[in-house]
Amino acid sequence: MSDIQGNVSKNIPLPNFRTKTLFIKPAPSILLRVRSKDVLSLISFSLLGLVVFLFSISSGSYEISMLKSFKILFSVGNPAQDASKIIWDLRMPRLLAAILCGSALAIAGVVLQSITRNALASPGLIGVEAGASVTLLLFIVALPNIVSSFWLPFSAMIGGVSVALFIYFLSSFGRFLPIRLILVGVGISSILSAISDLLITYGDIDRVESALLWLGGSLHQVDWPQIKVMWLWFAVAAPLIWLLFRELNLLALGDSIAISRGVSNKIIVPVLLICSVILTSASVATVGTLTFVGLMAPHIARQFCGNRHGVLIPLSALVGSVLVLLGDTIGRLLFAPLQLPAGLVIVLFGSPYFIYLIIRLNRQQAT
Repeated sequence: MSDIQGNVSKNIPLPNFRTKTLFIKPAPSILLRVRSKDVLSLISFSLLGLVVFLFSISSGSYEISMLKSFKILFSVGNPAQDASKIIWDLRMPRLLAAILCGSALAIAGVVLQSITRNALASPGLIGVEAGASVTLLLFIVALPNIVSSFWLPFSAMIGGVSVALFIYFLSSFGRFLPIRLILVGVGISSILSAISDLLITYGDIDRVESALLWLGGSLHQVDWPQIKVMWLWFAVAAPLIWLLFRELNLLALGDSIAISRGVSNKIIVPVLLICSVILTSASVATVGTLTFVGLMAPHIARQFCGNRHGVLIPLSALVGSVLVLLGDTIGRLLFAPLQLPAGLVIVLFGSPYFIYLIIRLNRQQAT
């Protein structure tokens, strides 16, 4: 079956481009329709990400030229030991974390917006961010020394997954409804946010400060073991979501159309939700909350490829990685040597876009 161009919501306009269409068969049972404009968009964002990556890895309090950084990355010649240590031990882990976490949150955002058919859905909707945040605050502020710092990210991941499964369980009484998932998710997330505020207000100031740095979406403490864990979860969940792009196309058109085409909501929706929960929880456990990435990246990608998930998923991943790379780079360099968390920078730039998105949706509904 070819990739079907569907509309997630009447609120999301799709561009109508007349470009050359290519049919690619990446697997025996998969036929992907790709326009020449889609290929150009994928290449453009890949090159943009590469430029930002090279600029970021060569910039900082210890200046390293791009040429020297390139030689260190590809082991050309005999680079200086100090420069090599800075790149491989300090800068490379945080940049890889930015790429992986940005891509993961963007893909999770695509899944949730398609399943719920809500243009404003984001990974935080299913309670993963709130669950991970409360778990971390609990072990850092209220119950210190019970869990070692090495296991804190795993604890946060378990908390996020548990809350997301609980929300899905509550929203599945009778039969699964996207609007019920949204309402239950908002309610549970609000309760967990209140618990977080309580822990922050009455916790030890030193411990709260350490926790708030993580909650702000800071990447400066990421190390190689965390990258390996994040890559493992990403490699499991992201390809599976992409392989289900045809089912996402049908689900975006509505439950009745999806069922008529043989898509079982009771099987596909839980699988997609679990994969999005895995991606979100792994990202939050690695770098903290990056709220607007899962909301903005899919909408930006749709401006270039419409709502055909075979292209939308990888393009959203590229956009998400570029957003987090830019946020981390700006946060490191804007007030150097003071470092702003990438999550804070993304929120500062994402809030105006969020307001613009709401205004545009209201205007479309009015017409």
